[in-house]
Amino acid sequence: MSLTRYRYFALVADHGSVREAADALRVAPSAISRQVAALEEEYGTALFERRARGMRLTTAGSAVLETARTILGSVQTARSAIEELQGMKRGHVRVWAVEGALDDFLYPALTEFSTAHPSVSFEVMVASSDQLVQRLLDDEADVVVAFNPILHRSVLSLAEIADALVVAAHMDDAVAQRHSVRIEDVGEMKLALPDRTFGLRRLVDDIAAATGIELKPALVTNSIESLRSFARAGMGVSMLTRCATRRDVSEGRLVTVPLQGRNLRKACLKICVRKGRSLSPAARALSRHLARSARKYAAGHT
Repeated sequence: MSLTRYRYFALVADHGSVREAADALRVAPSAISRQVAALEEEYGTALFERRARGMRLTTAGSAVLETARTILGSVQTARSAIEELQGMKRGHVRVWAVEGALDDFLYPALTEFSTAHPSVSFEVMVASSDQLVQRLLDDEADVVVAFNPILHRSVLSLAEIADALVVAAHMDDAVAQRHSVRIEDVGEMKLALPDRTFGLRRLVDDIAAATGIELKPALVTNSIESLRSFARAGMGVSMLTRCATRRDVSEGRLVTVPLQGRNLRKACLKICVRKGRSLSPAARALSRHLARSARKYAAGHT
């Protein structure tokens, strides 16, 4: 039995797309396709309907998905039990995060933690805030770093970082010379936005609705890197957060202009776990470390 096959299969089922599953895992789509094909050969039947707009589970696929979740859950339970016996000598933690938090917050925090606990390994997955909450509720993530996640009674926020919205632009763009931009002004620009599963998009839409304007983006994407690339290429401007653009700004590849408007105080990055869940020693230690790192980060960027 190959756990990788079940893991890849479950991710394709969750995302409805080989490409999106590959992006989340940071592996080649062909690697995902091979594992799914191998699982279909093992069961002797098609597990997905291949459609132009993605992958849909067959009846057999739905049955196998239940098995996959049981197997993967049992393996994680066994790992947690072993980690409890071994304490912090070893461990494996599943971290899911929004893409915009990787460079400036998550990986610096993981580096510091790894130095203190070199035998702990990580699984870092990228998804939108809506998807992060679901992974947490499904116990597929131990801790998540989400931007403006949907409130849920079973999600516990350990710490948060206020993260201002900005308009990101190429240095030669006219908006790069401005000190601030109103949401009304953004509505007249060639604009790139994330899709509506992103907390960032919900926040921008709320601000626009409160102002009484309708945004008509030239580009909608599920990738923060794509938003940055759009602005870096000079195709137009992108709505992002200061955390997501800090590296590009420091390297002189982007200019950011603060956004004026109401509701901006609601913009925040949150470190979350599932309320009531008993985490492994490694996951518990990392979640506490990320919470401390978030408070330290917030204090240093106010």
